[in-house]
Amino acid sequence: MTKLTVPLLALAAFAVILSGCGGGGGGGSSSATVPVAGKGANGISVGNCLNDADFLVQPNETSVDGQSPAGVSFTLTFYKDAAAAKAVIAKKNPKTTALVENGVVDFRGNVSPYKGAPPAKISKVELAAIKSCINTANKG
Repeated sequence: MTKLTVPLLALAAFAVILSGCGGGGGGGSSSATVPVAGKGANGISVGNCLNDADFLVQPNETSVDGQSPAGVSFTLTFYKDAAAAKAVIAKKNPKTTALVENGVVDFRGNVSPYKGAPPAKISKVELAAIKSCINTANKG
């Protein structure tokens, strides 16, 4: 009986430890660079809109990761305002990033669609869809 009790106690202790992880705690300050969920454009509101527009994305509070309808992988990261986004994009490669409102779309790492072609990138139509979703989220 003692042989069974020790592993069960260890398992119970492990479960208690895991239940305390990810708890959200309290009094820390919130990020000043991203709108609060539900208020204006953020990763969740824009990500939900993009999924409705045939993008395949995984939204979170500060960014959206996924694929455009054409299959181009990208990350859309939101900043406090357009000026902050411009400062970030100034340090990035213009061939693999785009500025959309207060967000930076990073699509580096995509492979060429066929041998000898340049790497795939987000199209102007897809950037327009992203901008539309940001504007819709800001209005609602």
